[in-house]
Amino acid sequence: MLMQIISYIEYLTFRIFINTVAVMESTIVEYYKALSNPVRLAVFMHIANESEGFAPATPKKESCVTAISRILSIPQPTVSNHLKVLKKAGLVRSIDVDTHCYQYVTKEATEMLLNQSTYLFKQANKNPY
Repeated sequence: MLMQIISYIEYLTFRIFINTVAVMESTIVEYYKALSNPVRLAVFMHIANESEGFAPATPKKESCVTAISRILSIPQPTVSNHLKVLKKAGLVRSIDVDTHCYQYVTKEATEMLLNQSTYLFKQANKNPY
Protein backbone atom coordinates (compact mmCIF):
# COMPACT_ATOMS: atom_id res chain seq x y z
CA MET A 1 0.00 0.00 0.00
CA LEU A 2 2.80 2.43 0.88
CA MET A 3 4.53 1.68 -2.43
CA GLN A 4 1.32 2.46 -4.32
CA ILE A 5 1.01 5.81 -2.55
CA ILE A 6 4.64 6.66 -3.30
CA SER A 7 4.16 5.61 -6.91
CA TYR A 8 1.04 7.75 -7.19
CA ILE A 9 2.84 10.77 -5.67
CA GLU A 10 5.67 10.32 -8.17
CA TYR A 11 3.12 10.16 -10.98
CA LEU A 12 1.41 13.35 -9.80
CA THR A 13 4.76 15.12 -9.45
CA PHE A 14 5.66 14.12 -13.00
CA ARG A 15 2.29 15.32 -14.34
CA ILE A 16 2.68 18.68 -12.60
CA PHE A 17 6.18 19.03 -14.05
CA ILE A 18 4.97 18.20 -17.57
CA ASN A 19 2.06 20.67 -17.29
CA THR A 20 4.40 23.41 -16.03
CA VAL A 21 6.76 22.85 -18.96
CA ALA A 22 3.81 22.94 -21.38
CA VAL A 23 2.60 26.25 -19.94
CA MET A 24 6.12 27.73 -20.14
CA GLU A 25 6.46 26.57 -23.75
CA SER A 26 3.10 28.04 -24.74
CA THR A 27 4.04 31.32 -23.04
CA ILE A 28 7.38 31.59 -24.83
CA VAL A 29 5.63 30.74 -28.11
CA GLU A 30 3.22 33.63 -27.52
CA TYR A 31 6.16 35.96 -26.84
CA TYR A 32 7.90 34.96 -30.07
CA LYS A 33 4.66 35.23 -32.06
CA ALA A 34 4.10 38.73 -30.73
CA LEU A 35 7.68 39.74 -31.54
CA SER A 36 7.68 38.15 -35.01
CA ASN A 37 6.26 41.28 -36.63
CA PRO A 38 9.09 43.75 -37.42
CA VAL A 39 7.02 46.83 -36.56
CA ARG A 40 5.82 45.28 -33.31
CA LEU A 41 9.40 44.34 -32.46
CA ALA A 42 10.45 47.95 -33.07
CA VAL A 43 7.66 49.18 -30.76
CA PHE A 44 8.70 46.65 -28.10
CA MET A 45 12.38 47.59 -28.36
CA HIS A 46 11.53 51.28 -28.15
CA ILE A 47 9.51 50.66 -24.97
CA ALA A 48 12.34 48.55 -23.56
CA ASN A 49 14.83 51.34 -24.28
CA GLU A 50 12.60 53.92 -22.63
CA SER A 51 11.64 51.83 -19.58
CA GLU A 52 13.24 52.97 -16.36
CA GLY A 53 12.94 49.79 -14.37
CA PHE A 54 9.53 48.21 -14.29
CA ALA A 55 6.44 50.38 -13.75
CA PRO A 56 8.30 53.53 -12.80
CA ALA A 57 6.53 56.15 -10.70
CA THR A 58 7.54 58.88 -13.14
CA PRO A 59 7.81 57.28 -16.58
CA LYS A 60 9.62 58.90 -19.46
CA LYS A 61 7.38 60.72 -21.90
CA GLU A 62 8.70 58.67 -24.82
CA SER A 63 6.77 55.54 -23.79
CA CYS A 64 3.26 56.87 -24.46
CA VAL A 65 1.46 56.01 -27.71
CA THR A 66 1.77 59.54 -29.11
CA ALA A 67 5.53 59.64 -28.58
CA ILE A 68 6.05 56.10 -29.90
CA SER A 69 4.05 57.02 -33.00
CA ARG A 70 6.06 60.19 -33.57
CA ILE A 71 9.51 58.71 -32.91
CA LEU A 72 8.99 55.53 -34.96
CA SER A 73 6.96 57.32 -37.69
CA ILE A 74 4.06 54.90 -37.31
CA PRO A 75 0.38 55.97 -37.23
CA GLN A 76 -1.13 56.02 -33.73
CA PRO A 77 -3.80 53.39 -34.49
CA THR A 78 -1.06 51.04 -35.70
CA VAL A 79 0.94 51.58 -32.50
CA SER A 80 -2.20 50.97 -30.44
CA ASN A 81 -2.93 47.71 -32.29
CA HIS A 82 0.63 46.48 -31.82
CA LEU A 83 0.51 47.41 -28.14
CA LYS A 84 -2.69 45.41 -27.78
CA VAL A 85 -0.91 42.30 -29.10
CA LEU A 86 2.14 42.91 -26.89
CA LYS A 87 -0.07 43.36 -23.83
CA LYS A 88 -2.11 40.24 -24.62
CA ALA A 89 1.11 38.22 -24.87
CA GLY A 90 2.26 39.63 -21.53
CA LEU A 91 5.32 41.44 -22.87
CA VAL A 92 4.13 44.95 -22.06
CA ARG A 93 1.99 46.57 -19.39
CA SER A 94 0.89 50.14 -18.98
CA ILE A 95 0.57 52.67 -16.20
CA ASP A 96 -1.78 55.66 -16.22
CA VAL A 97 -0.33 59.00 -15.15
CA ASP A 98 -2.68 61.95 -15.43
CA THR A 99 -4.11 61.84 -18.95
CA HIS A 100 -1.34 59.67 -20.42
CA CYS A 101 -0.83 55.93 -20.52
CA TYR A 102 2.83 54.89 -20.40
CA GLN A 103 4.13 51.49 -21.45
CA TYR A 104 6.81 49.36 -19.85
CA VAL A 105 8.18 45.87 -20.45
CA THR A 106 7.29 43.17 -17.95
CA LYS A 107 9.93 41.61 -15.76
CA GLU A 108 8.47 38.11 -16.17
CA ALA A 109 8.62 38.27 -19.96
CA THR A 110 12.14 39.64 -20.11
CA GLU A 111 13.39 37.02 -17.65
CA MET A 112 11.81 34.21 -19.65
CA LEU A 113 13.20 35.55 -22.94
CA LEU A 114 16.64 35.95 -21.35
CA ASN A 115 16.58 32.40 -19.98
CA GLN A 116 15.51 31.01 -23.36
CA SER A 117 18.19 32.98 -25.19
CA THR A 118 20.86 31.97 -22.67
CA TYR A 119 19.93 28.32 -23.10
CA LEU A 120 20.07 28.60 -26.90
CA PHE A 121 23.43 30.39 -26.70
CA LYS A 122 24.87 27.65 -24.48
CA GLN A 123 23.54 24.92 -26.77
CA ALA A 124 24.98 26.63 -29.85
CA ASN A 125 28.39 26.95 -28.19
CA LYS A 126 28.48 23.20 -27.57
CA ASN A 127 28.62 22.76 -31.34
CA PRO A 128 32.25 22.72 -32.52
CA TYR A 129 31.35 24.26 -35.91
